[in-house]
Amino acid sequence: MRIAVFGATGGTGLQLLEQALAANHHVTAIVRTPAKIKMTHENLKVVTGDVFNTESIEGALADQDTVFSCLGFKPEKPAVTGYINATKSIVAAMKKNGLKRLVLCHSWYTDPESRGEAIFLIRWFLLPMIRTVLDNMRETELWLETECADIDYTVVRPGGLTNGQLTDTEIKHIEGPHVKGSSRITRADVARFMLNTASTQEFIKKQVAIGY
Repeated sequence: MRIAVFGATGGTGLQLLEQALAANHHVTAIVRTPAKIKMTHENLKVVTGDVFNTESIEGALADQDTVFSCLGFKPEKPAVTGYINATKSIVAAMKKNGLKRLVLCHSWYTDPESRGEAIFLIRWFLLPMIRTVLDNMRETELWLETECADIDYTVVRPGGLTNGQLTDTEIKHIEGPHVKGSSRITRADVARFMLNTASTQEFIKKQVAIGY
C-alpha cells in the first residue's frame, strides 16, 4: 500500500511511520521540517509541505492509496482552527488527485454532549483545558459528515495517549464518543489501529472511539 502521512513528526505519526515501513508499505511523510525525521528507509520518502496550502501538498499525494492525518494542535483561545483548516486542505488535495481514503486521529469526547459522561477529574480539570481542541475536532467531524460524501474517511478517537510500547492487546472500538474501559492507550497501539482501518471497509464514514 502507498500511504501519505501528515503529522509524521509527532508521537503517533512516528509510530505510524515505523509500523507502516515494517509492514513493507511505501510511505510519504509530508512535513514542514524534514530534518525532524531521523529514520531512513528505502520505502520512505520525506517531502516538505505546508498542510494549510493545498498546492503545497497536492503533488505529494499523487499515486497514493490512503492518506493518514496524525496532526495535533495546542489549545488556543478563543478557538483552535488547525484541525478544520488542515483537513479542508488535505481533502482538496486528495480530490485533485482522485483519492478517497482518509484516516484521521482525533480524541474521545469531541461531541460536547458526551463530556458529561467523563469521570470527575477528566470532566472538571482536563476537558476545560482542551475544550477548544475538542471543539475544533468536532467541527471537522461535522464537516466531513456533511461535505465529504465522496471521501471514504474514518475518524479514530483514542483516549489519553501514552508513550508505551506496541502491544498485541485487543483494542476495543465503538462508533461513538468513547469506550468503556481504560482511558489511556499507547500511541503505538493507536497507530496499529489506524493502519488496520486502511485495509478494511468496516469503518468507512465512521467515527470510532478506541481503548483497551
